[in-house]
Amino acid sequence: MKSETNRKAAMEFPLDNPPPFHYKLLDYGERPYWSPDGKRIAFIESNYGDVCEIDLKSGKVKNLTAGLGEHHSFLRVLFLPNGDYILIGPRKFKDRYISRRVESELWIMDKDAKYPPRPLGRRIFEGCGVSRIANRITYSMNGNHEEGIGSPEDFEVHVTDIEYGEDGPRLGKDKIIYRAHGYDPEPQDFRKNDTEVIMAEYYNPADGNKKDYYCTVKGVSVESGEVRLYITEPHIHNECEGIFPGEDYICLESSCDGGPLSHTIDLWKLKLDGSMERTRMTRMLWKAPWRATNSNVSPDGKWLAFMLNVCGSEPGYGMGLGLLDLENWEKSDYSVRTETVMSRAGRKTDLQTGGYIK
Repeated sequence: MKSETNRKAAMEFPLDNPPPFHYKLLDYGERPYWSPDGKRIAFIESNYGDVCEIDLKSGKVKNLTAGLGEHHSFLRVLFLPNGDYILIGPRKFKDRYISRRVESELWIMDKDAKYPPRPLGRRIFEGCGVSRIANRITYSMNGNHEEGIGSPEDFEVHVTDIEYGEDGPRLGKDKIIYRAHGYDPEPQDFRKNDTEVIMAEYYNPADGNKKDYYCTVKGVSVESGEVRLYITEPHIHNECEGIFPGEDYICLESSCDGGPLSHTIDLWKLKLDGSMERTRMTRMLWKAPWRATNSNVSPDGKWLAFMLNVCGSEPGYGMGLGLLDLENWEKSDYSVRTETVMSRAGRKTDLQTGGYIK
C-alpha cells in the first residue's frame, strides 16, 4: 500500500474543503463503528493494525490494543449491546488473500479494554453483523474456514449468541439460516427484533469474467430461511453498510454512477421494502478520485460515519474518516432526490451531469 500512501500525499484531502453536510473526522483510519451510547467511534488505525477509538466530544483518539497482548492484526471492530468489542482479523498477517479470506477470525475484548482480545475460536468470511437488542452476531463461513462445509464456493450464514459464563464469553446457541454455492453472502445487520438478517451477496464468476460481477442486498428470515430481495442491478456493486435506527432503511455502497466494472462508489440510503428506492447521501465522487465506503449510522440516527479511499483502492483499505450530518441532510433538497433501479435505466447519472436528473 506504499503507492497508495504516496498518492494520498499528493492529493488534497477531500474533507478539508467538504461538500454540504460533510465533515472531517480523521485523515487516517478505516471501518468506523459507533458505540452503543453514540459518544465514541471505534475504528481500525490502519490495514491489519490496531483498534482505536475517538471520543467525539473531546476529539481525543485512544489506541485500545497497542499495549494488549501479542495480536495486533485487525480488520474490523464492532460493539455488542453490552459495550464489549467484537474484533475481526487474523492472528498474524501473512498475505492479503490468506489473512483476509482464510485465516480472519472472531475475537472479543472487554468494554474497558483492560485485557487482550480473546479469540472466539471461529474463522469467518469478511465481516459480521451485531444485534442491537442482544449479544448476538451473524456472519458467514465457507470451506476455507471449515472443511465440513465443502469447497471455498460453499457458504453457510450463521446466527450465534455470545454467552457469558465463569470462563468468560464464548460462542453459544448457533443456527444456520442460509446456504449458497457460487455466491458469497456477507451478513451486515439484524432487523425486526432479530427475526431478519440483511446481507450482501456477491456473484464472482468462477471463470474469472469480471464483467459478470454484481452484488445484491437480501433479507433472510432467521426462523424460516425465506429470502427477500431488496436491490439487484446488472453488473453493479450494491452492498449494504449499516442499518438506520428505525430499520426501514440501510446504507448502501453503490457503483451505479460508473456502470459495469466501475470503482466509483458513493453512499446511498436504501429503502428496505423491495422497491429498490435509494437516495444519495455522500457526494465524494465530486472530489475525484475519492470515494465514500464502509459506513455506520449513529444510534440516534443523526450522523453517518464513513471511510474514505480512492477509486481502485483495495476493499477495506482506509485513507481517512468522515461524518455526514444526517439531521440537516434530511431537511435539504438532497434527501428527496430519490431514484429506483428502473428509473435510472437509460438516463444520465448525477455524476455525468453534475446535478440531479428528475
